Amino acid sequence: MAKNVKNLPKPHRSEISFDDVVGHKHVKERLKTIIKIIKKPELFERFDTSIPKGLLLYGPVSVGKGMLAKAFAHEAKLPYYEISGSRLFDIDYIKEVYEAASKHSPSLVILEDIDIKGLLQGTFTNVSFSDIAKVLESTDGRVFTIATSQTLESVGETLTAPQKLDFLIEVSKLDKDARRFFITKILKKPHDPKIDIERIVRYITGMSAVELERLGRMAVLNTIEQGKKKITEEILIEQINIIKYGHKVDKQMVRDLEKELQMTAYHEAGHAVLSTLLLPHIKIEQVTIAPRSKTLGFVSYNADEPLSNITKQELFYDLCVLLAGRIVKMKKAGSDKMDSGAIDDLSQASFQIYAAITTLGMDNELGLINIETITPVTDTFLKEKIEERFLHWLKTAQRYSKKLVNAHWETIERLAKKLIEKEIVEGDELLKLVGKKKATFKLPKSL
Repeated sequence: MAKNVKNLPKPHRSEISFDDVVGHKHVKERLKTIIKIIKKPELFERFDTSIPKGLLLYGPVSVGKGMLAKAFAHEAKLPYYEISGSRLFDIDYIKEVYEAASKHSPSLVILEDIDIKGLLQGTFTNVSFSDIAKVLESTDGRVFTIATSQTLESVGETLTAPQKLDFLIEVSKLDKDARRFFITKILKKPHDPKIDIERIVRYITGMSAVELERLGRMAVLNTIEQGKKKITEEILIEQINIIKYGHKVDKQMVRDLEKELQMTAYHEAGHAVLSTLLLPHIKIEQVTIAPRSKTLGFVSYNADEPLSNITKQELFYDLCVLLAGRIVKMKKAGSDKMDSGAIDDLSQASFQIYAAITTLGMDNELGLINIETITPVTDTFLKEKIEERFLHWLKTAQRYSKKLVNAHWETIERLAKKLIEKEIVEGDELLKLVGKKKATFKLPKSL
């Protein structure tokens, strides 16, 4: 039977260039290099190897992977075919696309969100990576494939094997240039000229393109709702906090809110002061006790430059910071008033201690081991020793955190009172309150 011409895959021409994709400078430079080398087959002939057949762009949702793929097609001056959604489960259609791409080669095929899951015969399942790998194997070498996914691990190894998707490129969260682009776009609307753009750019670290588009609309709607003529910095920050942490909670919705806010103020003050003293290189943007749907208070860190490596000292200091919230509340209200508010802190602290002694080789007594390589064989190896060392680390961190809380109690109380009065304390104000004090100590040899 003849194929329906109307349903045959058709090539597209991209009008999107790398200049249209904000941020991702290093990714774009890498893609430009790949374009240059795939257009020179003689480079590979010299090494007696085949031309690369494709690449995988992986990273979080809404960071521009699809736009980068189309910009690649534009910069390479290649027609492209796009396969997405349910079509990724239709291997016959995929074969048709690659047949058409071969006829129009050199060309490009974009497999968008290849880590999508589909409901087949009542079961959620992955795309058939092995079937697509076979298609790539049999396809003209002048058809180049770009696949996108959220993670590298979610794509089958058969597809990332040599001579399939040879280049594996991570597209991380929006960088500072990209975030500044979105804020500049928002501020094309009537706004207070006193808005500190760089401050807002720091606050939106970690937000996706979709969230930033929503931020612009929410800021406008809130400005109109308040009867104001311009977007203010206060409105922008409140909308950012809503997206990140949820809406402010009505006071009537929280039992004994005044008591709750007071204890939350001391809890967050403990985290903030000890973090400033022990980890001054990790900048704090704000400390707040404004109750929101996702939290009753938080310390917001600027995660623009996350640590790529962490020392034993930094890890132990972080443990002291994590435990400080609970310790401060116990000092203020007594241990009999202990509540569930520190559950996330305790969970993170427990995880870090276990990782330090079992996988990072940081414990003096257990030594340079990684228990993960042994547990598949036996889950009892060093079990009692690990428990002993785990509790020792926890008690030691608790003791040091308590010492610091006692030593800097006056500063913690001043910050807590400011939070009760103002609900929010900015990072700059926090630094002034703490002053130039730093807390450094050698780790106990028992660790």
